[in-house]
Amino acid sequence: MTETNPALGDVLWSGASQDLTALATGGRVQTGSYTVTTDAIRFSSGVISTREEVIPIWLVVDADINQHITQRVRGVGDLILRLDPAHAGKYGQKQILLDSIENPSEVRDLILRQANTVRRYWSQHHYDRDVELRRAGAVSTNVAVVAPPNPVPAPVPAQAPAPALEAAAAPGGDLMAQLVRLGEMKTAGLLTDEEFTAAKAKLLA
Repeated sequence: MTETNPALGDVLWSGASQDLTALATGGRVQTGSYTVTTDAIRFSSGVISTREEVIPIWLVVDADINQHITQRVRGVGDLILRLDPAHAGKYGQKQILLDSIENPSEVRDLILRQANTVRRYWSQHHYDRDVELRRAGAVSTNVAVVAPPNPVPAPVPAQAPAPALEAAAAPGGDLMAQLVRLGEMKTAGLLTDEEFTAAKAKLLA
């Protein structure tokens, strides 16, 4: 599932327009058909030429039902779905009309309930992503502090071999400690694979 290009999802409801055209033809000719899935509303309209559209369900923020007297007698109504104005412009419309559908109040409740569920999901998703990005930025800064460039060892007189070995081992010991520290941070989930590889390469440079 993606936020702006929803997948097909599981079908929650499907129906067709029960307008006068459908009534006159015994349902053989339909001017509109509609499908509500777990993450989208798919609808087609037209008799001679058909136009199909897909709208992410989380865009629906409100809904109204209109019924004129002949619709009320037939148990159908128009369901008007109002879209989030902050994002609706991308889809070229501010509302969707499900024309002359059966049980419009039940369909309205189903759509609004699912729209709220998906909206909460994406809100939490963005929040978690922002937290991860902020934490990654802080970790990268800490890694730069924890893993400074290796110091250049002071020159050692040739007549003192033992101190020379100790001086050579000291930077290696610091490097190993820093590598171990990076490994621990990666295991704890504080570093991604990319951050770990970059920090390790910086230490070994």
